[in-house]
Amino acid sequence: MKKWIALLLAFALCLSLAACGSTGTSDSAASSAAEESASSEESRVQEEASVSAAIEEEPTDSAAEPESTDTLTSDVLPEDVIGNTYIYDEVNEEYGFTTSWELTFTGEGEGTMFEPNDLMGDTTYTVSWSYADGLYTVTLVESDNGNMTLSTMFDESYTCNYAVMSDGTFAPANASDTAAVEAANTGSENADYPAVSYASNSDAQVMDIYLPENATGADPVIVVVHGGGFKFGDQTMDIIQPVIEAGVANGYVVASVDYRKSGEATFPGALADVKAAVRYLRANAEQYGIDAEQVVIWGESAGVYLSLMTALTPEVESLNGDVTDNLEHSSSVTALVDFYGPVEFYTMDDEYAALGIEGTTYSSDSSFESAFVGQAIGADEEVTYTTWWYTYVDQLPEDYTLRAWVQAGDSDTSVPYTQSQNFAEKLTEVIGSDNVTFGLIEGAEHEDDLFYTDENLAEVFAFLADALS
Repeated sequence: MKKWIALLLAFALCLSLAACGSTGTSDSAASSAAEESASSEESRVQEEASVSAAIEEEPTDSAAEPESTDTLTSDVLPEDVIGNTYIYDEVNEEYGFTTSWELTFTGEGEGTMFEPNDLMGDTTYTVSWSYADGLYTVTLVESDNGNMTLSTMFDESYTCNYAVMSDGTFAPANASDTAAVEAANTGSENADYPAVSYASNSDAQVMDIYLPENATGADPVIVVVHGGGFKFGDQTMDIIQPVIEAGVANGYVVASVDYRKSGEATFPGALADVKAAVRYLRANAEQYGIDAEQVVIWGESAGVYLSLMTALTPEVESLNGDVTDNLEHSSSVTALVDFYGPVEFYTMDDEYAALGIEGTTYSSDSSFESAFVGQAIGADEEVTYTTWWYTYVDQLPEDYTLRAWVQAGDSDTSVPYTQSQNFAEKLTEVIGSDNVTFGLIEGAEHEDDLFYTDENLAEVFAFLADALS
C-alpha cells in the first residue's frame, strides 16, 4: 500500500511539472481562464480530489510499480488497453489552465489523442504506439487540422513515454526525459501570405495576410490582433477566424498579427510589435494591394489593449520600444474595433468589486496583466499607468481622428465590462460622441460566440463602411 501511495503522489507531481506538462498555446479551461488566474486554483482542487479518490481505490494489478518518485510505470498490459480511453490533466501553473488530454487505443499500435482548446481549436491526432518495460511510447502521426501541439511533454519527434493506469489515467513517465518542441510559426495554410515577418527582433513577429475575394489592388486593411492574456496564442486562433472570413468577404485585406508574449518581452514589447505590423503594411501597401489611408485595427481580449494603444498613441516614440523597422511610416489607424478588452489595468480589481465580484487578483504578480507590465500592477501605480492610453492623450496630433466600435458582454468574468464602458466614455471626451459606438451584449461572457454571429459582425462592418467612407 505504501508503494501505491508513493506512486499516486508521483503521479500528482508529474501532473504539475511544467517541464513535462506546460502547453505554450493551449487554453482548454473555459475561455474565461485565459484572462483569470482563478482557474489555476480550480485545477489544483480537481487534482487533489482525483488523487484522494485514487488513494481510496487501490489498483488491483500491482505487478508494475514505480522505480522512483520521478518515474511512473503502467499497471495495464497492451492487451487490456485496446478499446479504452485514458485521461491526463496537463496542468499549466504558469498560465493558469488545464488541458485534459484523451488517449484512445483503437487497435494494436494504433490510436488517437484528443487535445481540447477553446481558443486555438480542438485537435485530434492519429498516433502510433508500442509497449516495453511498463511504458507506452506514443508518437503523434498527424492532426485533423494541420496543427501540431506545442506541449512540452513531447520531444522533437512528437513522442513521449507514458504510464497507463488502471484508474483510467495516463501520464508522462519521467519529466526529465522530455524536451520542449520548438515549433516554428508557419501561419495558416489558408492565408495568401502566411507567416510574413514584419520586424526583425523575434520569430514571433509574423502575420498572416489574406486577400479579399474581389481584390481591387487598393483595398482597406483590417489588422486583427488576437488575445490570450499577453501570454499565449497566435495569429491562427479559432476565435478570430470569423473576423478574418467576414473581412475578406467584405472586401478587406486582412492581416492577422502575432507578437511577442510576456514571457519573451514585457511592456511595451507586444505593443511595439503591433505598431510595427501596421508600419510594415503601409510600407508594403502596393505589394499586398492595400489602401494605406484606410487601416482598421480589430482586437479581442488582450488584443484589444494592443489595438487601442496602437490607435491612440501614433506619435509616442517611447512605445516603439526596441523595434526599429519601418519607422519612417506611421502606425496610425482610421478605425478601431474593440471586443471585451482590458484597458486600465490598475482599476480592474476595484471594478469587479463594484460589480459585486470579490477576490479577484489582477493586481497580484500572478496575473496576466502583471506579467505583461513586468511587475505586479498593484505594486506601483505610476508604473502601471505608463500602460494606460490616456496617459499619452496630450501627444495626440492636432488633426487626430478615429472612429471606434466598443463592445463587451455584461456577464464577462475575465475582464469587467466596465473597462469597456469607461473606455468608451473617456474616449468620447477626446474624439466626440459621434465617433464612438458602445454596446453591451446581454448575457455574453468573455470570448462569447455572440460577438461573432453573422448579425453582430454585419453591424460592425456597416459601422466600418461608414467610418471609411
